[in-house]
Amino acid sequence: MSSQTEADKKNGKNFPIVVACPNFRADSGGVVVLHMLVDQLRANGFEAYAASVNRNYSEVKSPILRILKRLNYYRRRGRGFRTHPSLDVPIAPDELIKNAIVVYSETHSGNPLQSSRVVRWLLHKPGFFGIDMKMDPTDEVFYFHPAYADGLEGLSQDRILTMSYFNERFYTNLRLRRSGTCRMIRKGQNYENYTNYKPDDSILLDGKSHEEIAHIFNTTEIFYCHDPYTAYLYFAVRCGCVPVVIPQPDLNSTDWRAGIDLKYGVAYGIEEFDWARETSNQLLEDMKKMRSMHQASLLRFVEIVMERFK
Repeated sequence: MSSQTEADKKNGKNFPIVVACPNFRADSGGVVVLHMLVDQLRANGFEAYAASVNRNYSEVKSPILRILKRLNYYRRRGRGFRTHPSLDVPIAPDELIKNAIVVYSETHSGNPLQSSRVVRWLLHKPGFFGIDMKMDPTDEVFYFHPAYADGLEGLSQDRILTMSYFNERFYTNLRLRRSGTCRMIRKGQNYENYTNYKPDDSILLDGKSHEEIAHIFNTTEIFYCHDPYTAYLYFAVRCGCVPVVIPQPDLNSTDWRAGIDLKYGVAYGIEEFDWARETSNQLLEDMKKMRSMHQASLLRFVEIVMERFK
């Protein structure tokens, strides 16, 4: 496995890419795409690994914990690390970490792996989960979604890095009889304040497996979603259920749609329900096209970081 492009070979560059990954969780989109980044880098011929950081010890008070942190004690060496069996995500050898290009999501503070080459990949808005990522000015920054980079100055538009995760094994329309609605909260804020969308007899999807959710998407008519940017919106369309995003404070339909790549098949508010149902086929076509766009963003990412850290 080699990470070298033709230009890299000419210039003698050979930087492995190490992605800080927690154990795989199918119900966490952020965790899924971190594992997929390793898998897709390797599938494209680049040297890539995962490194598992148990938790953030960047501000520990105990002298003993600080010593253990310096010894890298809290990074699992591969024992017990879990990824999906369909993904190629090996754990990084210890000797690679220091000089590798290390990718952290916004949920990591500082540089716990002590790498000399750091990339931040924003999978949500910095600080959303209560963590200050403490980015160094020399860090490269990429983002999964333009909305996650709001407020960060100087970021180029070519810093987008996205992964397709449309699980066709589970999420497909089985043409079953439908009735009722389902609902998901996830990262939706002020859930109890949406007076026009009070909890009713909708089936709550949070905490259910992909298999369970796919079955519910196949047997309900409407999917009310309080998280405006989750991939479950598109999983629902694949199953024939119409997703309705609960309108967010200070975010209208035009501005929300301007911040997403997939424009059709999803209603922003119940008023757009008929339009979403009528444009669902267009969404499915756009999802196919998006796979090639995501592949291009991956290759552009490698090109940028190899040039930046040469």
